[in-house]
Amino acid sequence: MSIKIGYLGPKGTFTEEAMEMWIERQKHDTINKYTKIECCSIQKLIYSIGERELDEAVVPFENSLEGSVNLTIDLLIHEVDVKVKGELILPIRQNLLTKEKVLLKDVEEIYSHPQALYQSRKFIYGNLPHAKVKETLSTAEAARIVAERGGNISAIGSRRLAGIYGLKVLAEDIQEHKNNMTRFYILSSKDGARTGRDKTAVVFSTENRPGSLFNSLRVFAKRNLNLTKIESRPSKRILGEYVFFVEVEGHREDGVLNEALEELKQYTGFIKLLGSYPIFDENSTSNIRSTGENSACLQEKEEILQAFACKPVRKDYPPSGGEKSAV
Repeated sequence: MSIKIGYLGPKGTFTEEAMEMWIERQKHDTINKYTKIECCSIQKLIYSIGERELDEAVVPFENSLEGSVNLTIDLLIHEVDVKVKGELILPIRQNLLTKEKVLLKDVEEIYSHPQALYQSRKFIYGNLPHAKVKETLSTAEAARIVAERGGNISAIGSRRLAGIYGLKVLAEDIQEHKNNMTRFYILSSKDGARTGRDKTAVVFSTENRPGSLFNSLRVFAKRNLNLTKIESRPSKRILGEYVFFVEVEGHREDGVLNEALEELKQYTGFIKLLGSYPIFDENSTSNIRSTGENSACLQEKEEILQAFACKPVRKDYPPSGGEKSAV
């Protein structure tokens, strides 16, 4: 069986690198084969899952410097009915790329994805305050533009892009912090199977009155269920009204989490289960591709991954009595 998996193109994006990592981690599956499909935007990726044009899609969800990718999270909440079946954490290293060797002071324009620009903003402000900043749909698109036009323009992206598009690295590791990590979601029509070391994503809204959010979160706290992420997003109905995105340790089929989700319905006006999926295994760093970087760089990636990947759940988890969730 061929699995159609989508990624944000063109060739050379961090999303493509994450997709390759995901496929590598599925190499134990000798039945299914992957067909890689390039998409022009995150929106196209997510809608293609909802419309069953793709079987899986890899989308950026959260960065350690900038936070959540709002487009991804809002599409999952409001527009498309898809499930999260996996997650990946990828170390991100940004570089300034040019067609020819030029001096920093001569760079007139900088092209890149908004997140890459944000992650490199201190370098830009300190070294290229005169340059015009122009946003692109991906770092790879930025590299392609620079490769085609040449001259005193630059792109921000991975060292891998330099090799793909024949660019030179004018400055390396220009991201603001060493611990620059991006978490990706693997989306599909079905979520992940229960492994005993899982997370579940759920979205809900509450009434606008004292104690509403407290009562909603208490259903997890009183069962000793650990929340690994909570974030509010606009409801898109009226100003000041929000929905809450939560990630909690456990699988929706675990008895205690199933029970909590059922009780949560009592305190919410809207609830949407986005799925359960295995916690990314920080020990499986051997699948991170070096993409032309030396062994010292790869070792640094592994050290970062160890420091910023999710912590393991407590030893007595998961609880017994798992049942299929009615949520």
